[in-house]
Amino acid sequence: MSIRQRLRSFLWRVPVEQEVRDEIAHHVELRTRELVDRGVDPVQARREALGRFGNVSEVQARLTQLGEERNRSYARQDWWDEFQQDVRFALRQSARQPGFTAAAVLTLALGLGATTAIFSVVYAVILRPLPFADPSRTVMIFTQWKQGLGGLAVGNFEYIRQRTTTLEGIAGIQYVTFNLTDQGTPERLVAAKTTWNLHNVFGVRPLYGRTYTKDEDRPGGPHVVVLSERFWTRRYGGDPSVLGRQLPLNNEPYDIIGILPARFNEITGATVDVYVPIAFTAERLAFHDEHYLEVYGLRRADATVAQVEQDLARTAEALRHDFPKDASQIAFAARDVREYLVGDFRLRLYVLLGAVSLVLVIGCINVANLLIARLAARSRELAIRAAIGASRGRIVRQVLTESLVVAGIGGLAGLLLAWWALPTLVANAPDGIPRIASTTLDSTVVAAALALVIVSAVIVGLLPAWQATRRHDLRDELGEGKGAGSQGLRPWVRQALIASQAALVMIVLAAAALLVRSAVNLQRTPVGFDPSGILTARLTLPATQYKSPAALQVSFNRVLEEVSSAPGVEHAALDSRPPLVGGGGGSNGLLPEGKELRRENLIDSTSHFVSADYFKVLRIQLRAGRGFTPQDVRRAPLVMIVNETLARRAFGDVNNAMGKHISCCEGSPEDPMWKTIVGVAPDVRTRGPGATIAPEFYLPIAQVPDAMWTWTQNSLSLVARSKTGDPAALAGAIRNAVRELDPTVPVYRLRTMEEGLQQSMAQARFNTALMLLLGLTGLVLAALGIYGVIAWLVAQRTREIGLRMALGASAGGVIRKMTWDGLKPVAVGLAVGVAGALLTGRWLQGQLYEVGPRDPIAITTVAALMLLVAAAAALIPAWRASSIDPSRALHDA
Repeated sequence: MSIRQRLRSFLWRVPVEQEVRDEIAHHVELRTRELVDRGVDPVQARREALGRFGNVSEVQARLTQLGEERNRSYARQDWWDEFQQDVRFALRQSARQPGFTAAAVLTLALGLGATTAIFSVVYAVILRPLPFADPSRTVMIFTQWKQGLGGLAVGNFEYIRQRTTTLEGIAGIQYVTFNLTDQGTPERLVAAKTTWNLHNVFGVRPLYGRTYTKDEDRPGGPHVVVLSERFWTRRYGGDPSVLGRQLPLNNEPYDIIGILPARFNEITGATVDVYVPIAFTAERLAFHDEHYLEVYGLRRADATVAQVEQDLARTAEALRHDFPKDASQIAFAARDVREYLVGDFRLRLYVLLGAVSLVLVIGCINVANLLIARLAARSRELAIRAAIGASRGRIVRQVLTESLVVAGIGGLAGLLLAWWALPTLVANAPDGIPRIASTTLDSTVVAAALALVIVSAVIVGLLPAWQATRRHDLRDELGEGKGAGSQGLRPWVRQALIASQAALVMIVLAAAALLVRSAVNLQRTPVGFDPSGILTARLTLPATQYKSPAALQVSFNRVLEEVSSAPGVEHAALDSRPPLVGGGGGSNGLLPEGKELRRENLIDSTSHFVSADYFKVLRIQLRAGRGFTPQDVRRAPLVMIVNETLARRAFGDVNNAMGKHISCCEGSPEDPMWKTIVGVAPDVRTRGPGATIAPEFYLPIAQVPDAMWTWTQNSLSLVARSKTGDPAALAGAIRNAVRELDPTVPVYRLRTMEEGLQQSMAQARFNTALMLLLGLTGLVLAALGIYGVIAWLVAQRTREIGLRMALGASAGGVIRKMTWDGLKPVAVGLAVGVAGALLTGRWLQGQLYEVGPRDPIAITTVAALMLLVAAAAALIPAWRASSIDPSRALHDA
């Protein structure tokens, strides 16, 4: 302790209030003596001295305040000096023991790096505020169907806009595609047709230029376009002078008037390239069918979401009254935009964050074990410090500072690891996770990582610090003079840590095992057709050139004929919504014959508009009836094929459905335009093995109503099967066929069915891979921890083992005993971990497929694996214990 510190300690023995009183009294006494020496009466002199001094109470209060501030300043300076001292000492200790430092830093770096990377994703997707003016007041408005939520019809949107009282603004979006053909190879652009006020509802201002006005959002208005920042950067290199230029979309020029910031794509989707006015016609505003519009509203500051829903309920009631023919069963719903955009990803990411946090805790326990071992070797040093006056708090501060230094180095390494791993994590994430592309290690994430370092340091250092400051242990160490310390650090502490590790690893590995079993089940689930050897491609014919349904049908048939006759093509067909790769179309409410036209009698079903050879391409054998033929044209009897689920839902049985009639897609109550069921197809898992099978129906393209081309936005997909089994070889044939028809039409979404199958399972694979990686990391850390504990126990019990062997104990007996000593805490931890796995498994329910959250096979397998790894980790030091020379062990002890 320095002279200044000793002086401060001496001064601090006197309370500040007493020090001030003594100082004031001394000052008054000196003044009084001076006046008395001048001949003033002592009583008068004291009175005059006090008078010259002023208000004693005020001066005393002010001086007391200054004294307390001085003491606090000294205390802060002393704390800082001691902290620097402890940091330097910790760094020297780490440099002297590079093996310990490397093991501790690597362990914490893995845990902190993984946790930081996953937290950055959670923050970007869930926690970071949405990039518009008032996300807390923004809602999405839906049509409420029996099976779920859907878009709005334009007429219903307009009706709500005119009558709602709880919304300050309401705007709509329709997603379409445009063909861009001004640079050689035609390109497909994803576009958002929006109402003019969408940008006002969100409060988003353009980077450059402006957005379109109400006058521009009308039929026959000027062709204007606003570019997304991503498309503007890719195509124009971020040049602001593009404003005023023209962009040819579907062979029509559009004036570029503005650039929207990238954050706006977090609302409309990362793939949107351009924004144009939606320009509703009077006919469309009066149309209350075709529910495709995505609608956002800004609720009033004094209105809740529940009040908005009540307002929408009143509006729906009025709509049903005013338009009983088109909207007799209509209902609306409102959802907070933040909750809707995140969806079920919230729970999935929180589960992942919880799992990686458990791995971090496992790593902290390992480092705590390492610190305890290091402190055991320094127990004599700590005893001497305590003996010469170091307080318990001082020793705790030193130990915690050592853990903070180790955690700080590990945290820095973890940040570098997260910075390196994050791009790979985002790049391999499945499609559909909102806002994940904006994931970065920003200031908020770094601040959270620093807080995590501090928490980890406390977790790592608290137990070792408590062990190091047990008073009776310190006296024992100093009195016995053992130096290495065997009495201060009890075996049960480290065994309790191992039990905790085993419990946490059991929870994480059980979750990973459930996901692995689910992934295996997905892989084994048939999709209902043969996806091998099929190539799909989509094309959109612009309405400006192909203005009639007849022209569209002739053009698509021409492309189909060219592809079908190309070398290497076994069969080819058209589909509005091919399985696994998606496309246009949507769902329709189907009315079976014999049922009254009521909302509850309609069966929501996915539509497929296909050509004659469609089932041949997919190698689907119909359960009953026939496929489509070239004779199924509009003037012939209208026919349809339904899947088994729809047949059972409508008529109770597959065989009963044959020859029955269903009304869909066109007609009216007076003329329902019945379609005869001529075939029943097997159920196909259109959206992948894990998706629920829904009712589906197929209509021949030659018989579809004209409105179908509006529903699909003049788009269809080609599906072609290769004779050789190599679907990629068909890409040239498809491009050539489209080029022969129209060189300005781009071919897009070119992929194989098998790629679509893999993509449909990408989310499950991603979750499984991450959870499995975390579980195996935890398992390795636990194995290292078990090894360390057994090795430490062997070192502590060298004399005992030597004595046992001197008395005749066999090497096998020593190995069994030491191994069992290591497995006992693991067994206790596994019992706790199994209970934890049973409790936490329910959080994975939504991610599992054909396996329960408490699956006994998964839990039993993980428990057996844990015991096997623990036994292997314990056997190595136990085997070493069996090779101890009894005479040397007794001599050294």
